[in-house]
Amino acid sequence: MQKAVRFVDAHLPWFVLAVVALGLVFPGAFISYHALLSLFMALMTFASTLGSSFRDLAGVFRRPVPVLATLGILHVAMPGMTLVLGNLLFPEEPLFTTGLVLEYAIPTAVASLMWVGICHGDMPFAISIVLLDTLLSPVVIPATLKLLLDSVVELDSFGMLKDLLMMVAIPAVLAMGLQQLKPELSKTLKPRLTPVSRLAMFLLIAANAADCAPFLHDLDVTLVKVMVVVFLLCLGGFLAGYWAAKALGLAYPARLTMCFCCGMRNISAGAVLASQYFPLKCSFLWRSPPSFCS
Repeated sequence: MQKAVRFVDAHLPWFVLAVVALGLVFPGAFISYHALLSLFMALMTFASTLGSSFRDLAGVFRRPVPVLATLGILHVAMPGMTLVLGNLLFPEEPLFTTGLVLEYAIPTAVASLMWVGICHGDMPFAISIVLLDTLLSPVVIPATLKLLLDSVVELDSFGMLKDLLMMVAIPAVLAMGLQQLKPELSKTLKPRLTPVSRLAMFLLIAANAADCAPFLHDLDVTLVKVMVVVFLLCLGGFLAGYWAAKALGLAYPARLTMCFCCGMRNISAGAVLASQYFPLKCSFLWRSPPSFCS
């Protein structure tokens, strides 16, 4: 199993593309897994966090500048750039701009923990960013939308925070507690959970891809344009995180961590907000292929 995991990790981009293709071509086979997505995310968080301790996490907060820089990119630089780009490219479709800004108002992706683990990044640094951004999201999301779009969104803050805590905070605390109390058990458990975590990741990607399939049947110039813009913004987030970390003089593992945390977003939370509080034109870009890869 470990040889299989190493092979998958070494060729991960190709496996991800293959899983996306399966989800798009056979949506009915994967759409039913949506009910288990929160469980998959919790499992991925727990497996990725194994091996990190509370002491490692405390060490990150003793050097807060990289964390603050990451949050600045996530919730100041990227939303501002998105607003400008949306107004330039979609002057006649303000709801598209609203959807794009919402995408960059939500917290960083829980899945970034798994990618940081696969690429041997700085896991305590990643955990601190994800946890802090998750806890701040009920305040940050409405504030960003109010400041940039002058719109007030009434959120179910408790419900959203509860879901994110179940997917991030509780699994991470359990994994770090296990490392603190039973380090040998943690060391033994991690390689056994890694194959299951990879399978959960592939099912999650396929289920999100299955949601995108209907939109590809009505592909038009506007949708292609939105997809290109989302892709470029996503790429800009990755590059901004990496180069900001390099400018701060951080080691390569920390650069990878900032790269993933700045480039990926919790689109599940964003899709729910878009569908509940905004018109269809605002929310449909969340089901376009560049978005679910985040």
